[in-house]
Amino acid sequence: MPAPTHDYDALPTDLRAPTFRQELRVVAVVLVFIAVLEVAARFVAPALDYDRRHIHALPEIVTNLAQRAKASGHPRVVFFGNSLMMHGLDEGIFHDELQRLNAPPMETTKITPVGTAMLDWVYLYQRYFATPESQPDVLVVGFVAHHIHDQEPIKIRRLSRHFVAPQNFPAVWRTDLHGFHEIVQSALCGISALEGDQPEHQLILLNACVADYQTGVKANNRLVESATVRKSLQNVIAPTETFQRMGRFIQLCKSNGVKIFFVPMPQPEKWEVNPEAIRLTQAHAMGFLDARAIDGMTEADFSDGYHLGETGKEKFSRWLARALSTQSLR
Repeated sequence: MPAPTHDYDALPTDLRAPTFRQELRVVAVVLVFIAVLEVAARFVAPALDYDRRHIHALPEIVTNLAQRAKASGHPRVVFFGNSLMMHGLDEGIFHDELQRLNAPPMETTKITPVGTAMLDWVYLYQRYFATPESQPDVLVVGFVAHHIHDQEPIKIRRLSRHFVAPQNFPAVWRTDLHGFHEIVQSALCGISALEGDQPEHQLILLNACVADYQTGVKANNRLVESATVRKSLQNVIAPTETFQRMGRFIQLCKSNGVKIFFVPMPQPEKWEVNPEAIRLTQAHAMGFLDARAIDGMTEADFSDGYHLGETGKEKFSRWLARALSTQSLR
């Protein structure tokens, strides 16, 4: 029997191994490639979608409101929240109703990034209202049940990329993110547009390759979100719900002399606000304007079973103008 043979020439040896300089070149090429992608991600970030255009415009929005209020002397009112307030309030109709009522004028704007909840609002407020000149007189915060309690899941990428100011990351890691993976992901998203906006980049690529992909995904997400919200609203008063984030938000605003009006938003089906959240607003003398049962509001006023449509927007905007016109804003 012949002796077994071995192809020793195929095995790695010091002579065949890449040199350290060659390895460095490969690493350098990879790093340059990542840097190019990062620059591209930062360049396109403000135009990825209407939501990110809104987020990148927030410094300008806040500055513009301050300038208008300084010139007019009117109270600064910020409509705050997420897509419920974004789609539900028409500022033009709101001001028309104020004028019809002969109510005192207000300088208003909307800050309503999609998909946000109480923890996002805490850090968004800290980031964009950081100076005395930028502070509003009033925040009008629209919400449904799951937006305000501590059990709402944290969207780490979005929070870290768009809402947390650089100086506030230690507070996020100390208070809100506790696992090593969460902290590392948060840090990467804070410095990298490529990492922080990653889901949207994937969506754009898939939409470019698959016909009507984005339209289908958005339609499916709306259906899932509506079903999830309806289910959560039916079981809103749960013993596990706590409101430490809401308390932090109230304390932040209160320390700057900012009044908050919490507005439970209309929905097609009746839902309950946790009594603990109401007690918290009362304990800090914050306002509570209940929009859950606006006269004449029906299921037909909702565009997708969750957001207000055109008729619902008008009813809500006029109702809110009437409700705020009776309140002290300073």
